[in-house]
Amino acid sequence: MNRAQLLKRIRDLTHPLSPISINHPQKLQPLQDIQCVAFDFYGTMFISAVGDIGIDEDQQSKSADYFTASLKDCGLTILHEQAGDRGQTLFKDTITAHISSAQTDGVDHPEPDVRTVWFEVLQKMQKEQLIAGSVTQGLALRFGIEFEFRINDIWPVPDLKKLLKNLLDDGLQLGIISNSQFYTPIAFEAFLGVSPAEFGFNPDLLVWSYQTGLKKPSEEFYKVFDRAANKEGLQPEQILYVGNDIRKDIRPAKNLGMRTALYVGDQRSIRHETRELDESDFQPDLIIRDLHQILQCLDS
Repeated sequence: MNRAQLLKRIRDLTHPLSPISINHPQKLQPLQDIQCVAFDFYGTMFISAVGDIGIDEDQQSKSADYFTASLKDCGLTILHEQAGDRGQTLFKDTITAHISSAQTDGVDHPEPDVRTVWFEVLQKMQKEQLIAGSVTQGLALRFGIEFEFRINDIWPVPDLKKLLKNLLDDGLQLGIISNSQFYTPIAFEAFLGVSPAEFGFNPDLLVWSYQTGLKKPSEEFYKVFDRAANKEGLQPEQILYVGNDIRKDIRPAKNLGMRTALYVGDQRSIRHETRELDESDFQPDLIIRDLHQILQCLDS
């Protein structure tokens, strides 16, 4: 499939989602000299049906069916009724092997590129005579999209485009620090019509885990962004990082000196108990229920 077809396929597989509000305490205050706003992707800019990238327990019962449907929509022939279940097992085993290999090489929080993993899984399924058809790297990419957007529906938070445009109009640089896969920036384009760089994000401040081989909460992963920001003339304290997870987003960003905003506007993406915010490592500068509150705090 070409890129236009992939974008259409993502739109076809997804459905509108709205935030599930929760009465969480807020923390709003003026922040001075912020020159850049960087965002987490899943659970922050984009509502996720499971609250993050990946599969949650509620999805497990359906995932074998999603797996089988994805195989069929990629044009593969199912040769065994247990293909979906076996495929999931092969995926877990294969990605675990990739992670273990990277950890042996000293990587603390590895992020394998799922395109490589899916290609290996489909080859193994073909060898075990579970499926028939032409297994190529391009087909593995297509399968990754078919399965991911069945298992994890996503949708932009309300008025995301307007918020981002307002930040750009105010002269702020925009960045992303995200646990992600190849389909994450494609999803941005599917919903907002252009890639992040074309929208106005600084292309040097787009840090995707699948490209670095690292993922949150690795401090080295955040240092990739920190080094890029430094080359852009940005000091850590001039960066506001917005995320939904106190351990994966707030703490590592704080440790590098960034200002932080915890997004609590969707119950699905909240990863903490309110009492945990009393711990110094987890205390953000802002706690917001709506991303547009960022503008209020930066304009104060």
